[in-house]
Amino acid sequence: MRILFLYTELAEYTIACLNALKQQGVSVSVVHFPINPEAPFAFNLEGVGSFHDLSGIHSYTELEKLVDDFNPHKIVCSGWINKWYLRICRKWSNRAVCILTMDNHWNGSLKQQLMTIGGKLLLRKWFKKIWVPGTPQKNYGLRLGFGESQIMTGFYTSDVDRFEALGQKAIEQKTRVFPKVLLCVARYIPAKGYQELWDAFIKWQELEPNDWELWCAGSGEGYPQRTIHPKIRHLGFVQKEQWPGIIESAGVFILMSRFEPWGVVVQEFAAAGFPLMLTKEVGAGELFLQRGNGWLLESNTPEYLIPVFRNLNQLETEELIQMARKSQELARLLTPAGWATRLREA
Repeated sequence: MRILFLYTELAEYTIACLNALKQQGVSVSVVHFPINPEAPFAFNLEGVGSFHDLSGIHSYTELEKLVDDFNPHKIVCSGWINKWYLRICRKWSNRAVCILTMDNHWNGSLKQQLMTIGGKLLLRKWFKKIWVPGTPQKNYGLRLGFGESQIMTGFYTSDVDRFEALGQKAIEQKTRVFPKVLLCVARYIPAKGYQELWDAFIKWQELEPNDWELWCAGSGEGYPQRTIHPKIRHLGFVQKEQWPGIIESAGVFILMSRFEPWGVVVQEFAAAGFPLMLTKEVGAGELFLQRGNGWLLESNTPEYLIPVFRNLNQLETEELIQMARKSQELARLLTPAGWATRLREA
């Protein structure tokens, strides 16, 4: 079987999923957007499949020939942002199983309402399936005119095996001394709620001085304006080989996004054995934050967050380890192997 991906940005979890496809005997070709300078991953693509940076494809005719030469059985298209991608799917709609992916929540905006009209007229003609992360996106898919049997869920999944292995080793150490470190992994942009997190954490330290620290990993437009504080550590962008030491040294994962369609990073740190603190806007909380492994944050104000931090500080190590193991259990709900099987059988 040959599967073509018309992709936006590559990520580490994407490569894990493509490797799982390869292990199931699938031939893979990927057209993708250039590497995002705010997330400069160093990918190991050797042996996974053929990869084609869209910035090196200079015309639609060139892309069309690449696809024709590959002759795919299935085409997975990331959203409707790229007109060349849509033209390819329109051309191949009667020759291959074309699958649309998206992570948008339904919010009822005028733009989305107009999109439902176009979706019913065009997308339903070109795509036999739509593949979304979870329930919030499934509701949008239904409004686009796709039936229940045409909507696949579980589009985003992390490299569970890798993070679980790192976490298992770390949990053994944490049972002795649980690290009093909150860890946030996100781009430094307003939507991730970093400023609100920094403000609340500093206010907590001023009111109730304690041993907890806040570590922040990521890069982005807001990094130069980051808040500097003795108990806040800015790690910058972290490459794959740097994570083992950080996972061993941090205790609780926190993500305070104002808007987060899904957030694969949540599953990664659930697999690594972290209790979770997530705002209700984080889509991945639907699966990976359930009773017993963390806190669902209804607000990002200091008045709301400080009592949550206080509750965290009062927990015993044994309670935190139980939460960590519950997170690992929930992380297993989605895996690259299951992702590959769903796609192969679609």
